[in-house]
Amino acid sequence: MIERRKHPRLKLRIPLLLFLAASEDPIESETVNINSDGFYCTTREPLAPGDRLRGLLFFPASGDSMESGFCLDAEIEVMRVRMDNDTSGFGLGCRITDYHIVSQRTAVK
Repeated sequence: MIERRKHPRLKLRIPLLLFLAASEDPIESETVNINSDGFYCTTREPLAPGDRLRGLLFFPASGDSMESGFCLDAEIEVMRVRMDNDTSGFGLGCRITDYHIVSQRTAVK
């Protein structure tokens, strides 16, 4: 199988919130893998390639504590969508187009 990605992916599961421009309620998700250009996650929401969202990726400092660590506040573009039979939802291949780092306490307010 030929690898299409420029950078290798790291299997990393971290909490993720996705925000659509038209909705105030975030979509809760978790990354399946991640690299310097983007990530793959699953969701029950049917998004489409080309959708642009805001995402918060939560990186804990140690363990699973949401009280410490940092958060990547990112602009995201959905690149690929596929049915995910394991979760009865959708798998999203997302590209990070811009980001800045904030504390987790600041991000969730």
